[in-house]
Amino acid sequence: MILEEWIPKEVNGVRLTDQERKIYETLLKVAEARQGDVSLRPRVVVITDLAKDYDDLAAMVVLKELHRLGIIELLGFIANLEPASRRAQFGRGALDQLGLKSIRIAEGTSGFPDPEDGKPNRRHKVETYEFDCPFMAREEDPRLLKGGNSEERLMGQELLEELCESAQKTGQKLTLLLISSLEDIHKFSAVPRLSRKHKKLLRNSISNIVLQGGYQISPEGKVLPIDSANNNRYDPTAAREFHTRMQDAEINSTVYTKTAAIAATLDPEVFAQLAQTRNHVGEHLWKVQKSQDLAFYRNASELEPEKRFRADLDQANFLRTRTNWFDNHTTPPDKFPDGEEISNFTRVVVYDALAAVGVSGDDALAALGVLDLPPMDELLRERTEVRVAKERHKIVGVEGVSSGIHARRMVTVLSALLKGSLMSPPSLSEQPPPFSASFHGASIT
Repeated sequence: MILEEWIPKEVNGVRLTDQERKIYETLLKVAEARQGDVSLRPRVVVITDLAKDYDDLAAMVVLKELHRLGIIELLGFIANLEPASRRAQFGRGALDQLGLKSIRIAEGTSGFPDPEDGKPNRRHKVETYEFDCPFMAREEDPRLLKGGNSEERLMGQELLEELCESAQKTGQKLTLLLISSLEDIHKFSAVPRLSRKHKKLLRNSISNIVLQGGYQISPEGKVLPIDSANNNRYDPTAAREFHTRMQDAEINSTVYTKTAAIAATLDPEVFAQLAQTRNHVGEHLWKVQKSQDLAFYRNASELEPEKRFRADLDQANFLRTRTNWFDNHTTPPDKFPDGEEISNFTRVVVYDALAAVGVSGDDALAALGVLDLPPMDELLRERTEVRVAKERHKIVGVEGVSSGIHARRMVTVLSALLKGSLMSPPSLSEQPPPFSASFHGASIT
């Protein structure tokens, strides 16, 4: 019998489609098949720049639902990118809205390298929509502090060390989800005084790393970050050094690239339905998606390339990757849509949410049928060092080659988990998951 209580019910006219409901049935079967083997349930720590873009919050919504269903165990978040303290407050409030009041979140780094003497800090321009929400936690929220009688903020490096040391002690390794600047994980593994300890800690406490970004395998079998991937651009040196440490520590990884994300764009109606649930997180996602995409389009419309986020990210690029404009238009550049007109054509790109699905575990991903990677026997033709690297480090989405996903299936999974997460009562988010001790004997047929 299907565990009906774990499949979200209709809320304010929002309901799962038959295909979305099947996603839940699939995940519940995965949870049942894992009974008795806790190692199959990934224990996840997330480093994210919440509020910068809407996809970080969308990823949190997806992770919450995977946690509720017992597919993963969420252990904590680190919010980086200046102002990191406010991003931690934003995340604390969002977690509360999702019913995850006991999940910890810590303040991370600025996201940028430490400034050199005499040189100004690199800065992130905070957009007006980033923190314009009704659920920001108070600065003095005790869950943002170290604990005890301390009035100091819990910092990301401290939380990461605590979780890694616990994993090393218990033998229950972690999965890291890295969907922002790599500055924090780089510092964790590179602090001179602690680097030897932390390098050992990485190897002994982390079994898997899932990234949103980009890397490639060199002809020599080296994992090399792609400099143009946004999360590698904050500190290219940190990105290069961490990818090397990850490979040296023999930690498995998967990177979800923009190519995969662009292949799995969502209809804006999905975000409209998130708002319709009346959860403040859903309302915020819908509002910010419209504001952010309009801001991005206006930036892409700058005639002077140096004024754009990146010189090559012009109007044509935006319209090709984030809208359905070219489905019905072949107009020259001077006839591209103006300003708010773009909202009639936008598609929702949730880069980080794809990576969030990616922490589900190999068995869940296989059952969901979302990946479309080259068969492993193709690697037999590769040089040994390249074959070993490609077996351990998987790339989902290679531009001009393959998206790495079954796009329609991934879209259904994303829409199901996003909607279902906000349809589920927050009070149920931290109940024992299906097939835990309290559900012993339950089954799906």
